[in-house]
Amino acid sequence: MSVNDVLKGMGYKFIAEIGEGSFSQVKLATSQKHHCNVAIKIVDRVKAPKDFVQKFLPRELVILRRVNHDHIVQMHELIEVAGKRLCIVMEAAAKDLLQKIHEVNRIPEDQSKNLFSQMVSAINYLHQMDIVHRDLKCENILLTAEEQVKITDFGFARCVQDPSELSHTFCGSAAYTPPEVIMGMPYDPKKYDIWSLGVILYVMVTGSMPYDDTNLRRLIRLQRKSLVYPDGAGVQEPCRVFIRTLLQFSPSTRPTIQQVAERPWLQMGKS
Repeated sequence: MSVNDVLKGMGYKFIAEIGEGSFSQVKLATSQKHHCNVAIKIVDRVKAPKDFVQKFLPRELVILRRVNHDHIVQMHELIEVAGKRLCIVMEAAAKDLLQKIHEVNRIPEDQSKNLFSQMVSAINYLHQMDIVHRDLKCENILLTAEEQVKITDFGFARCVQDPSELSHTFCGSAAYTPPEVIMGMPYDPKKYDIWSLGVILYVMVTGSMPYDDTNLRRLIRLQRKSLVYPDGAGVQEPCRVFIRTLLQFSPSTRPTIQQVAERPWLQMGKS
């Protein structure tokens, strides 16, 4: 029986394909069981690399089962098909953050602050559970029709048993990756997430990437320098200071996620 036949028999009806990788697909579907639209990630275990099947996929599933937060995508169920394909049924969203930025060019600072506060809340929750994401980027920040954040794609996430434990795996997208990881050094995975959040916020308020990642050696040199903002971006100084705090070259000077949540820029305007 094909994957489509199995899922149709379980009350899922495909609407569209919304994503595709080298060994997975993501489809939007209606669900009779869950009474809503869902996103179904179909992973081909035969095509997928062994380290993904044996290491990263099990980690992702363990974490998705554990987490329960308003701004983290919820997993509804897992469906095995003939031992070859795994269907991960999750709540659906309207778009991702990158699509939103492409639509509006850049997101006004007040709206960026609201969305970013939701991201910080989710990452604070994860870090308190000693879970790190390690692949935060605009494409992995989903938005609902009501523009509520849903963080997704925990393929590189892991649990950190010891706060002093360093990671060694190079993962994520270079444009969102901190310098210590690009240089191949053992790294604090929680500080990795902080750097990625800084890149995301810069992209939100400017509509462009802070660093050119086409050459990794040059990327590290750029990361050492002061941030440059596009002409006419109109980013206010408190926001610039906040972003600069997140994008500290040395991980030891980057704040923890709890300290990020308490920064003045995020608190301004709150009652």
